[in-house]
Amino acid sequence: MEELAEFLFILANRDRLTLLSEIRNERLRLSQLTAKISATPQETSKHLMRLRDAKLIEKDSDSFFGLTLFGETILKLVPSIHFMTQNREYFLSHDITSLPAEFIERIGELQQSRYVDKVGAVLAHTQRVVKDAEEYIWLMADHLLGNQNYVINSGKLESSSVTWKIIVPHGSRDDWANLRKSVGANKGRIEYRLMEDPKDIKLGTALNERLAGVVFPDSTGRLDFNGGFNGTDPVFCKWCRDLFLFHWNKAGRSVQL
Repeated sequence: MEELAEFLFILANRDRLTLLSEIRNERLRLSQLTAKISATPQETSKHLMRLRDAKLIEKDSDSFFGLTLFGETILKLVPSIHFMTQNREYFLSHDITSLPAEFIERIGELQQSRYVDKVGAVLAHTQRVVKDAEEYIWLMADHLLGNQNYVINSGKLESSSVTWKIIVPHGSRDDWANLRKSVGANKGRIEYRLMEDPKDIKLGTALNERLAGVVFPDSTGRLDFNGGFNGTDPVFCKWCRDLFLFHWNKAGRSVQL
């Protein structure tokens, strides 16, 4: 633990983090790095020495500083810590520990998303996902959303070739016969996957090919639709898409409409 504490101390400095970020972008000399942090050459040199001692950076024969392979790996972990600290208050009352380990490790990919803290904003996002979709609409929640009116009244069944994937709990009560009747001649474009245990639905999400949003469970384990994260950043959208597909492939019974 002592070694870890010492390493974290080296990272716990704004100027050293800035130097790492700048060196990550391009190899730079001492004079260039000094200007980046508005410090004296002596101060910058001390910071660089600490980073070199920690094996995060190296200096080549032309006096350019660059990241080591170890340093590159460590910097890939920083966005996750940054995202969690930026949203500390939210994650004090919301639980992501039950997510698959791969997605916790990738949580920094949400860094460019936007936090919204009102249920109306979460609902508006879902409506926008449906309205703006041109290729697909993927939805997941631990309960049925709006008695499926968002499917029937979406306008996407008659006017486009948009496909739907929807994950809800197995025990959800729905009138599949009536829904099939409403779909009519547009059948084959909507598929439900029913999760046997609602507790296996670890988040709520609504996404299309360009826009995604996600909500997490509160401290009791129930999805909290009073706030969440949304955005159009491709990295964020891919995280949401990958986690949706993880649940999709895990779900049980399929209902094709």
